[in-house]
Amino acid sequence: MITKTLTKDGRIALGFYTEAMPEAESVQIVGSFDDWQAQPMRRLKDGRFMTMRYLKAGERYEFRYLVDSAQWVNDTAAESYTPNPYGSDNCVVTTNVDASP
Repeated sequence: MITKTLTKDGRIALGFYTEAMPEAESVQIVGSFDDWQAQPMRRLKDGRFMTMRYLKAGERYEFRYLVDSAQWVNDTAAESYTPNPYGSDNCVVTTNVDASP
């Protein structure tokens, strides 16, 4: 699940939540918003992982989840998917300005 909230300063707060992964030791988000540098996500009590990003409105970003530093997983709630150079797809999310405050 991906949540979008328009902040008072005009940025978009994106909340990324994975499906429940109780067997996972760790999950990192890797995306164009962080120059493809893996960033750790926080484990929630229900077995999901989450992180927040505050980004400029009106942009398009690609991302994926890296589970236990070995398995790439896409978000089923992504707006769309685009092929990557490794033979799989990246998730796509946009920071449209019609996100609810």
